[in-house]
Amino acid sequence: MAIITISRGSMSGGEAFANCLATTLGYPVLAREVLVEAAARLGVPEELLRKKIQSGAGLFERLTKDRRIYLVALQSALADQCTSGNLVYHGNAGHFLLRGVPNVLKVRLIAPLAMRIRAVMARQGLDFKAARDCIRYVDQARIEWTKFVYGVDWRDPRNYDLVINLRNVSIETACRMVSGAVSLPAYVNTEQVRKKLSDFALACRVKVALAANAESAPIKFDVQADTGKVEVLGESARGVLVRRAGLEGKNVVLTAKTVKGVKEVTVRFRGPRDSTRAQ
Repeated sequence: MAIITISRGSMSGGEAFANCLATTLGYPVLAREVLVEAAARLGVPEELLRKKIQSGAGLFERLTKDRRIYLVALQSALADQCTSGNLVYHGNAGHFLLRGVPNVLKVRLIAPLAMRIRAVMARQGLDFKAARDCIRYVDQARIEWTKFVYGVDWRDPRNYDLVINLRNVSIETACRMVSGAVSLPAYVNTEQVRKKLSDFALACRVKVALAANAESAPIKFDVQADTGKVEVLGESARGVLVRRAGLEGKNVVLTAKTVKGVKEVTVRFRGPRDSTRAQ
């Protein structure tokens, strides 16, 4: 079976669809719970984490150190939930947080605007114009956020494996379609798949540790793991190698080795003119 991520606009039936899939497949279903877990790991209020992650890009704003920490914490919390290989996730940008992860079926759910407006009117007690404006505002905020953070258009069908339009398809039919898809051989949850999921989760935990460390926080890290062997590639935000006490590799190695499951660490710093390696 598979990890299923669901992307949808506001009030497009995503929660009902996720719950239908979870019941049909016997999978756990997660959304806000991953945000709560990420906040707990960082020791910050959930609302602060949500605000830092979801706030739009200002005129001079960049991907700040704090926001990077929060994003990698969210990714790590989700990755740990994925190690079994069976999950339905309809929370924040799951298909982007799990880029490169095997066994992920990325589903995009779309619904007619009129259907969404009626849902907002019923839930929030708004009139037609206010409900329409609310949907447009939320959708535009999501478009801007994903472009800012991930550099992609959230609506682009190329980001998904399956796009389902609820105009003429019911939630129950959509659920049966996806349930059938994940039963195909391409989504068999093999031992090799579970290993890759475990390695990905370990790499994410190392990224959190490095992002939370005061000395290594200014550096952007890419981390790969293979059965406890971890490789860390570090590069400054400006593409210039950062050299100061503690950042010649030793501090990174020590920080990475505090993460449970790490057996061996290799570090490389990359810049336009220089690189260094430590073990």
